[in-house]
Amino acid sequence: MRADVAQAVVRPLADMDELTSAAELLAGIWGYPADQYPVTPELLRALAHSGNYVAGAWLADDLVGVSVGFIGLHGGTHLHSHISGVARQHQGAHIGYDLKQHQRRWALDHGIDVIEWTFDPLVRRNAYFNLSKLGAVVAGFEADFYGHMRDELNAGDETDRAVARWNLTAPARPAVDSADAPVILSANGEGRPVAHASAAPVLRAWVPEDHVTMRETDPGAARDWRRALRETVGAALLRGYVATGMTRDGWYTLVKEGQ
Repeated sequence: MRADVAQAVVRPLADMDELTSAAELLAGIWGYPADQYPVTPELLRALAHSGNYVAGAWLADDLVGVSVGFIGLHGGTHLHSHISGVARQHQGAHIGYDLKQHQRRWALDHGIDVIEWTFDPLVRRNAYFNLSKLGAVVAGFEADFYGHMRDELNAGDETDRAVARWNLTAPARPAVDSADAPVILSANGEGRPVAHASAAPVLRAWVPEDHVTMRETDPGAARDWRRALRETVGAALLRGYVATGMTRDGWYTLVKEGQ
């Protein structure tokens, strides 16, 4: 941890004042219209009351991060981490990592050894955090998972989602040498996606540095990347590949399960 970054205190949230602040913080992070929320204070209250995971990260008296999850049963009992966010002015200060580590301890304390969540596979920084920092894998793909969304970050885009799975007790996966693996997605000289087909046991796929900004500056290119990733990475995940790594410069490693 950098010396100039204060460590957040993460703890469960329960009373309505804190839960209302949590709902408002999440709405601000995602840029929801006034009086709309990704999760309402009342729903947070119900989730917390029924024993699910609702936690906040605090710097002194300021709520700067929120994470919400509930028990999932599909594919075996797990914690489904529905939404986690850090106030924009505090992003990059390890608070997201603090939240996930608290979530990990909470799950293990409740006899749960798998956490799953969804994320946009075109948001490179999230892919790197999930796969390379936490050690999760991408084990599934859902096209246009949420349909149309009203928030600033997702408005006007199709909501394809990768399904991350974090096995909390499994040993770390051995590193995979993908240097010479076939590339199924890359960029041409104009920054547009180029898709290739391959059924090799290990594959590589590249994604742009900032697809969120691209949606505003070049919507056509953003749509091309969305569709190209769906046809390559998404299709590979649906055929049984697992994304096991993401490099800082944007390369996914995908491995066929059982290889």
